[in-house]
Amino acid sequence: MTTVRPRRSVLYRLGDDPRSYETARGFEVDGLLFDLEDSVAPADKATARKRLGAALAAGNFNGQERLIRVNGLDTAWGADDLAFAAKSPIDGIMLAKVETGRQMREADDALGGLGAPDSLTLWAMIETPKGVLAASEVAGSTPRMAGIAIGLGDLSRGMGGFRHAAPFRFPMLAALSTIVLVARAHGLAAIDSSFRDARDPEGFRAACLESRELGYDGKALSDPALAPIADAAFGPTPAEIDWSKRVLSAVGAAPSGAQVKVDGQLIEPGYIEVARRIAAAASWPRLGR
Repeated sequence: MTTVRPRRSVLYRLGDDPRSYETARGFEVDGLLFDLEDSVAPADKATARKRLGAALAAGNFNGQERLIRVNGLDTAWGADDLAFAAKSPIDGIMLAKVETGRQMREADDALGGLGAPDSLTLWAMIETPKGVLAASEVAGSTPRMAGIAIGLGDLSRGMGGFRHAAPFRFPMLAALSTIVLVARAHGLAAIDSSFRDARDPEGFRAACLESRELGYDGKALSDPALAPIADAAFGPTPAEIDWSKRVLSAVGAAPSGAQVKVDGQLIEPGYIEVARRIAAAASWPRLGR
């Protein structure tokens, strides 16, 4: 059976809010992304690490994947962020504004020197034109790599746009497609950028459905109220679950090497893998909330 970790809804917890880290465990989302980068003022970096450390040590999380977004190693805070994250009870570390594979390798080397477990993964946040063009190099940089996230706000501004046009995603489709293609080529997860307006649930749903069609695993979000929309959009529909069951049943009943058709369609090996992924996803918690 194909196993896939759900990453439909990845909730930012921002360090400029004193209670943001502490309340994280109570939200029903697939992932939590604790930010030590843009949302934390330079003078507050050390305080934010202490606050996050206390929240993580308290435990009682609801099965969410836990990631920490750290400042780059070329900043004044990156080394301290990485040392803190290496000893924290988390699943992965996301490096901000990645533009080269060398940045990921340096982080990997530093984690090894800090005694971080091999299970601690690395993620890259791609937020600049250089990062998009180097995405394949980044994706293949280290065995710790688990996923790539794209940040459209900084990327749009770096491309000379302002991310105000509607629909704002159209100019970004080339970059969005590049990131997900690279992620799939390297067997990594792909997380889409957060939405510009949490007060527009219909717009958020449309962006999630578009993102799913592009191939993304899920979407970052800043408002936990949007999580059920992302979970439903990125999870399989009842019709897809039914199709997967019929495909796997037909394949299981067919003689070895025999061709199988479902609804008049020849079921090639690629479709069998899709059916297995859907069957695995059908067991995810909170499906279709």
